Amino acid sequence: MRIVLLNDDVLPSARGGAAVVVDDLRRAYRERGHDVTLITAHSDTGERREEQDDIGKIVSLPVQYDRRFRHRYCVSSSAPVLASIHNVLQECRPDAVHAHNLHEFLTYGALRAARVYTNRIILTAHDTFLVSFGRVRGPAYERDTLAGKPHRLHMREHLAAAGRRYWPLRNRAIRRVLRDTGTQVVAISDVLRNFLNANGISTDVTVYNGTDILPPVPEADVASYKEELKLGDAVILYGGRMSEDKGSAALLAAFAAVRRSHPDAQLLLAGDPERIRPLLEHLPEEERKGIISAGWLTRERMRVAYAASAVATTPSLYLDPFNLMNIESMAEGVPVVGTCFGGTPEILVDGQTGFIINPRDTDQYADRLLTLLQDRAKAREMGEHGRQRVRNSFTTERQATAYLNLLSGTGEANTGGTA
Repeated sequence: MRIVLLNDDVLPSARGGAAVVVDDLRRAYRERGHDVTLITAHSDTGERREEQDDIGKIVSLPVQYDRRFRHRYCVSSSAPVLASIHNVLQECRPDAVHAHNLHEFLTYGALRAARVYTNRIILTAHDTFLVSFGRVRGPAYERDTLAGKPHRLHMREHLAAAGRRYWPLRNRAIRRVLRDTGTQVVAISDVLRNFLNANGISTDVTVYNGTDILPPVPEADVASYKEELKLGDAVILYGGRMSEDKGSAALLAAFAAVRRSHPDAQLLLAGDPERIRPLLEHLPEEERKGIISAGWLTRERMRVAYAASAVATTPSLYLDPFNLMNIESMAEGVPVVGTCFGGTPEILVDGQTGFIINPRDTDQYADRLLTLLQDRAKAREMGEHGRQRVRNSFTTERQATAYLNLLSGTGEANTGGTA
């Protein structure tokens, strides 16, 4: 098949998980003999860019507009980028189109452009933005999650997220595009699928993200990395944005509690140093001890960071549909202490591959971290269970097979837990 992938951004500059997934799927599709083109966007120049790598063609289209109006722009039928998308699709003549994030640059109008060339269109929902104007979070969301039911958004939540930029026709316009183009929406976790259904987006398919099981990182590389950053043997790894909804405050509170019982513990932060620095500057000097900022890490460098750590943690407080760090940690044999919110409980097996906690419960959070720092045999056992779970349920091969079944119109695609 000739497959076109659509995503707003691309590695290596992209920071979101969707770009990682798209990059892995490009390679998986090509390895199975398909012709693959990726259409993406950039905003720094007004020229189309095109490159050919060992997988296929990458076409990056210029998009320049005031981001304050992104909620209207993403459903605009007259966005200048649409003409460029039509041109690329005409060149490719795709048999199938696999869309991903479209809500900032490429727009949902790209689906209408795709429909001119094929009726095999799927859209992977990597987040809640098909129906939300921001991340789904807050007391009402947390109550519904703890009660075991999908959260239905209220108008006040839209207004709180978008403020004066709220546009009530946005969601209706998105649903119309999906309906008119026959686009099949795929969720990356069951919790996201249930949320979308509860908020007006119909989908009955979950395809979990995947990763690869690779040979262990060489011990010499791990030793060199630990020496470089002055890491000991009790390292807790966190990767991603340092923000309230990602659980940064909860993480720092739990780490302070861990240090009181385990003074040698260290917290390794992999993320934007410009966001980490001001957060740490506001901490008392005593609470900054043991915290190390590694900056943004490449995928290869992140593997070394996993190998240098005793435990990883993913403490999101919002509907984080599928935190890739969970399966990446497990693939490296590292147990995870993860949140009860979002898709993490579908990935981790509590007590077997790590622990599931409510990040707001500082005592519970710190206790689970301490358990894995102090009981290394248990941590290693959980790490091995995690590797096996990835091998059974979260490989890129399994993910690609499910999507190719959908794109070709043959076979069962669902890899989720309850659909």
